[in-house]
Amino acid sequence: MGYILLTLWLTLLPICVGSLFPYPDGFQTPLRLLKGQFLLWALFQLITVPIVIAQGTLEQVILVYVPLCLILGAAGLICVLKRKERPAGLKASLQALSVPDKYENRERKLLFFLVLALWLFQMIIVVTQTVYDGDDSFYMAVANLANTNGSLYQINPYSMGTLELNYRYILAPFPVWVTLLARISGLHTLTVGHVVLGIALISLSYLIYWQISGELFQNKISRLRFMLCICVLYLFGNTSTHTAESFLITRSRQGKALVAGLVFPAFVSVLLSMGNSLDKGEKPKAGVYVYTACILLAGCLGSAFGGAILLLFWGGVNFMWVVAYRRFRQIPGAILAAAPAAAFSLVYLLAR
Repeated sequence: MGYILLTLWLTLLPICVGSLFPYPDGFQTPLRLLKGQFLLWALFQLITVPIVIAQGTLEQVILVYVPLCLILGAAGLICVLKRKERPAGLKASLQALSVPDKYENRERKLLFFLVLALWLFQMIIVVTQTVYDGDDSFYMAVANLANTNGSLYQINPYSMGTLELNYRYILAPFPVWVTLLARISGLHTLTVGHVVLGIALISLSYLIYWQISGELFQNKISRLRFMLCICVLYLFGNTSTHTAESFLITRSRQGKALVAGLVFPAFVSVLLSMGNSLDKGEKPKAGVYVYTACILLAGCLGSAFGGAILLLFWGGVNFMWVVAYRRFRQIPGAILAAAPAAAFSLVYLLAR
């Protein structure tokens, strides 16, 4: 039952929450899932950090966060019903993979099954194999302590006694999110961190790269070739313990993996989308800035330094756009999108 609850929380709920965003090009279930999940991460960051600073408990986080998530999910479902949107069925999805030329059709199907097979292989490895990592002695210990007694960054995870609040860690409460999933599902914290998150985050990462491929290429074959390259890079990306692939596959329960494997690619996807819109002479819509703000906050959730790096990246790209496209009107939107994440960076600087 716990696995079913986690599946619903990590798939159905984000899809419903993601429906709050407008989608002029159709239902786009993967994009809804991504936007909904980043919005939920942003909400968790905004709620949890003040509670941790106030030396609150996990129960207080759950009391505030879970009802708000359900309210957003219900609101998104109402939006779907009002717009009378219907997701594409399996038959329509399979027809999208077919083209008139039979040889091209064969290549497309072959690429699709190769990508699917490599993804399944990675899922099997994540479930059946384990990797020792020294950082688990802090991150997973913090998560397990929060699950057993509700304390948030107040108990020394290495031995005994209490700790003063370390703003390097409390401003990036990703372990608390792992604890939340464990508390909701009833599963052990280590089970959620070592098994469930590996499956969920790697799969979300592939969805993000699928969105990136859509911004780079126009036809499905090129997109599938791109995804096949990503699969191969994931399998052979463990050239160092600090590559994004190593973090995502072997250390998915840590916030650094969230930033390196999901937040940065999602940020690149948004920048590509906005850049393509500017090339067409279109003005980025408000929903894009809201989604960007959610990605920046998700970066803060995973790592305090990761959020700061994203803010520098965001500022540099917008400065380039202002110079290249003479789009001075987009400056207020860019500032508003960066403001929530910048507040956490400012708190970190003031607390040191």
